Amino acid sequence: MKFTLLPLSACALIFAPGGATAATTLVFSKLVNTAVPDNDASGMVSILAVAGGGQTITDLELVLTTRNGWNGDLYAYLEHNGVISVLLNRPGRTAADPAGAASSGMQVRFADAAPADIHTAISGTFGALASGTYQPDARAADPDLVTDGSPRSLYLSGFTGQVADGNWTLFVADLSGGDIATLDTWSVSLSVVPEPSAALLVFCGAAGTLLRRRR
Repeated sequence: MKFTLLPLSACALIFAPGGATAATTLVFSKLVNTAVPDNDASGMVSILAVAGGGQTITDLELVLTTRNGWNGDLYAYLEHNGVISVLLNRPGRTAADPAGAASSGMQVRFADAAPADIHTAISGTFGALASGTYQPDARAADPDLVTDGSPRSLYLSGFTGQVADGNWTLFVADLSGGDIATLDTWSVSLSVVPEPSAALLVFCGAAGTLLRRRR
């Protein structure tokens, strides 16, 4: 009777997103159709309740649809389990142009892997609809002081490793008077993998190896 060792690296392979467990995508959407309070930092909140089966997030994208308003007035973030990603922070606002983008309404997808930052790439054409796929603004700066040069840190990647289940909160505020925007819809696309078996985790952690019996 002979025993051979299955190394601890095999446990890592079992749990690796690119290994034995493939990621799937969960999509959750919400119709809001509500005006964002004009020139009011208290803003508005929309909540999506997600039942994700205890699965872990490996990637996330968000689609946001608004109409009317002045896009450069808007500040928005996504929150889940105490983690925040800033989607919009007065897009188009620079030191030379504190009013920000003059476009009106959005049909945009936020993805960290997108080629362009929404703050600098959003349409500034007066009255135009902004559309496309962009990186989130990610600037944690005070919206009254933010510019294109403000540092960026609050990306969607902050949700990686979080459990998908629970409330996802979208906060949107209009921070300057004169134009009223309406939040129409929003949705999140969550790439997830199942949590590994608790028993298997304990076994790998305690034993360090698996014994495979051979005759």
